[in-house]
Amino acid sequence: MKSPAALLPVLFAGLVTIVAGGAMSLQGRANGLLGPILGHSVFAALVSFIIGLILVGTTLLCSSRSRAGAGILIRLLRTHAMPWWMLLGGLSGGLVVIAQASTVPIMGVAMFTMAFVSGQVTGGLAVDSTRLPPGGRQRLTFLRVFGVLVVIAALVYGASERLNLGVPLWALLLPFVSGALTSVQQAFNGRVKAATGSVIVATTVNFAVGFLALLAAAGVIMATGVTWTGFPTEPTQWWMLLGGAFGVIFIGLTALTVAKLGVLLLSLFSLFGNLLGALLLDLLLPLPGSLVSTTTVISAALVLLGIAITIMPSSGNHPEPSPRT
Repeated sequence: MKSPAALLPVLFAGLVTIVAGGAMSLQGRANGLLGPILGHSVFAALVSFIIGLILVGTTLLCSSRSRAGAGILIRLLRTHAMPWWMLLGGLSGGLVVIAQASTVPIMGVAMFTMAFVSGQVTGGLAVDSTRLPPGGRQRLTFLRVFGVLVVIAALVYGASERLNLGVPLWALLLPFVSGALTSVQQAFNGRVKAATGSVIVATTVNFAVGFLALLAAAGVIMATGVTWTGFPTEPTQWWMLLGGAFGVIFIGLTALTVAKLGVLLLSLFSLFGNLLGALLLDLLLPLPGSLVSTTTVISAALVLLGIAITIMPSSGNHPEPSPRT
């Protein structure tokens, strides 16, 4: 069993990841409001990724360490020391933003978060059993599986109230799938960060790949007759363009903490931060479809219980050594 001093780095990484999850709830609200203004959820995702790419790309160009990391990544790809498909984490990031812009206007940030994190913890449990995470494979134990089941049960309990209000099934499935793929994205980003020594490189790759995919998707959609209907012009709407900035915070912080936590624990901490932020947004700044009730609060408390069960030292949360990329 680890000593309390040895657990401090893990707890600090967990707190950082909770902040990253809170940024995701802000991103969901921003993109959810931006989609109807622009005319389509893909347009909102594209704007989000453009802003995010500008931010991280500028940071990369201004940092000699990041530029050196980019050079390392290019050499790894040329020599096939790193497979090219490990750069595709940005595809799932684009799907997350599309899911936000499509479903948040229907069911609010909290409901989106419940569906998203259900997929995230499910995907995290599966990914952690492989050697994709930079911290190495983590064996499945009864407590780890039980903790994840508690989290999923808590989220299903909280979501049942919204389902009874007529939320369509596709609105739940889309964030669930995007959440599951986020676990793969986090593992890929952590690998790129470990190989290059730069969070900025990993984040830039994520946004560049997502931007290219969304640009192609927007072109296809516009070719079918969908038009770009507008742009935020009101003084109170400018912050809706910051979805990409919130995404940079999430991707950057999770790329830093994934090696310390593993994908499953990272998913659990980030989902709690995401859920807490979503509840506060729907409670303090409610929109149509927003609902914060006793059921929702109980659900959040059970999520905490699931996290506590999973991070217990007796749960076997000790990563195996990971081979170098």
